[in-house]
Amino acid sequence: MIHYAIIETDEGLTVAEIPESSNPEETAASHGALLIDPGPFDSYEAAYDAMMSIPDSTDQD
Repeated sequence: MIHYAIIETDEGLTVAEIPESSNPEETAASHGALLIDPGPFDSYEAAYDAMMSIPDSTDQD
């Protein structure tokens, strides 16, 4: 089964597919990214919804 994690690249947060032969940490490293939420999420949509609920650190309230 395919799972998803939330990672942060130079461009910002994104959802990454975790290959069956890998784990969230290896997936983030392979993208040159930081692991934000390892999930694992069962669908892209679930991971995306979780990503959208993460506060934006660039917001200046």
